[in-house]
Amino acid sequence: MGSIKDRKKTEYCDEVLSEIAFMIQNIHELRGMAEKTYGRESELYLLHSRHLSELADYMDWKLQILATSCPFEWKGLGKDVQDVVSVRAPEASAMPAIGGGDIGG
Repeated sequence: MGSIKDRKKTEYCDEVLSEIAFMIQNIHELRGMAEKTYGRESELYLLHSRHLSELADYMDWKLQILATSCPFEWKGLGKDVQDVVSVRAPEASAMPAIGGGDIGG
């Protein structure tokens, strides 16, 4: 039987996995909103889509790293969260890369 300390670690790991997975899902929903708002061929959509995709992929990668530090016997959240991570290759874009200070003045 695990100790209270081990139980708190697994609860923490469950919470981290759940919250970050939820954030990643929200980022993908924002991409969908941008597509509906600006249209798939819009320069603004392409720019936002690329950066949102990169952000989701980065968070996904960091989530994998965090999960490796959880206790060995930790099983995750089970069927509520997918256990296989698929990160797409970056999309080629003719759009110039911009920094956060480049938008809005």
